[in-house]
Amino acid sequence: MSSTPMRVLVTAQAFAVSGVAYRERLGKLGCHVEDSSSWGPLGLDSLIEQAKQCDAIIAAIDPYCHEAFEALPRLKLIARCGIGIDSVDLGSATEHGILVTNVPDAMTDAVADYCMGLLLSSARHIHVGYVCMKSGGWAEFPGVELRGKTLGLIGFGRIGQAVASRALGFGLKIMVHDPWMQSAIAAGQPSSLAESLQGRIQWTEFSELLENSDFVSIHAPNTPQTRHMMNRQAFAKMRKSAYLINTARGALVDTEALIQALHEGQIAGAATDVFQQEPLPADHPLRSTPNLLLTPHNAFNSHEAAVRMSLGCYEPIVDILEGRTPKSICNPDVLQSPKLRVKQWTL
Repeated sequence: MSSTPMRVLVTAQAFAVSGVAYRERLGKLGCHVEDSSSWGPLGLDSLIEQAKQCDAIIAAIDPYCHEAFEALPRLKLIARCGIGIDSVDLGSATEHGILVTNVPDAMTDAVADYCMGLLLSSARHIHVGYVCMKSGGWAEFPGVELRGKTLGLIGFGRIGQAVASRALGFGLKIMVHDPWMQSAIAAGQPSSLAESLQGRIQWTEFSELLENSDFVSIHAPNTPQTRHMMNRQAFAKMRKSAYLINTARGALVDTEALIQALHEGQIAGAATDVFQQEPLPADHPLRSTPNLLLTPHNAFNSHEAAVRMSLGCYEPIVDILEGRTPKSICNPDVLQSPKLRVKQWTL
C-alpha cells in the first residue's frame, strides 16, 4: 500500500448525508475526504478545479469526459454514487487508466416504489387533489383503477423487474420490451426475479407495447440507441387514454415531443422524475405543461438506498487501499491496461 494519503472528493450529496460512518472509516484509514463546494452535478470547470489534487471521487452525475480526465492526471477512481454511468465517458476513462465503479443494486427498491407512486398519482390524480386542497378548493378528479389495465415496461433490468413484481400485486397486466434481456433469458441467464416472473409477463415489440399499454414506464439505460426513443412517432402510437412514466433518464424522452403530445391530447398524461437538463430551469416550459406530474429527480432518494449507495462508494476505495480488485467495475478492460493508475496502491 502506498504511504501517500488518498485524497477523496465527494460531489454526491447522498454520501455526505448518509455516509457519515463510512467517511469516518476512510479517515481512520488515512484518507483525506472533502466535500465539493456545491453538490453535483458540477459544471466541468468546477469539477476540474476541485478535483485537481484528488485520487478518487465519490461522484454525482458530473461531466466525466475526456477533457476532465486530461486535466486530472492524479485521478484514479470514480465511484459513482448510483447506478447510472451515462455521465462518464467509459472509453476515455479506460484510455486514461481510471477505474469507474457504480452501485447497481442500491436503489432498485427505492426507484420501483417511487415509480408505482407516480403511476398511482397519475391514475387517480392524487397530486391534482393536493394542489386543489392547498389552494383552498374542493373538487372531484375522477381517475382510473389499475386492476385489469396494461402496464408496458421499456427495459427489464433490476428496476423494471421490481416494478413488474409490484404492479402484478395491483392486478396489472405486464408487457415488456427489452430485446437484450429477452435474449439473455432465452440463453438461460435470467436473474432469479426475472425467472420468477416468466409466464406472468408478455414480451413484445416496441410499437406493440405503445399501442396496447394503458401505462408506459421507462426503465432503459441512456445509450445512443435509446436516446429520444420516446419521440413524436412514439407518442402518436400511444393510446389517448395512456400515461407515460419516466424514472430512468431524461434523454430517453424528446422533451418537445412530450410537451406537444400533452398540449394536443395525444396521451392523457405523464409523470417524470428525470430531465434532459438538471436542475430544471424555473422558466422551463415543462413546468407549465398540462397533465404533467414533475418531481426533482428523487426516485432514488430513500434513506435506505442512500446508505446502500454510500457503502457501495466506500467499498471500492477500501478495496484499492487494501490491494483488492473492486466489485462492480464498469470498465473492466482498464484492469489490463498498462496505464492503470491505481497501481501505486498495488491493486
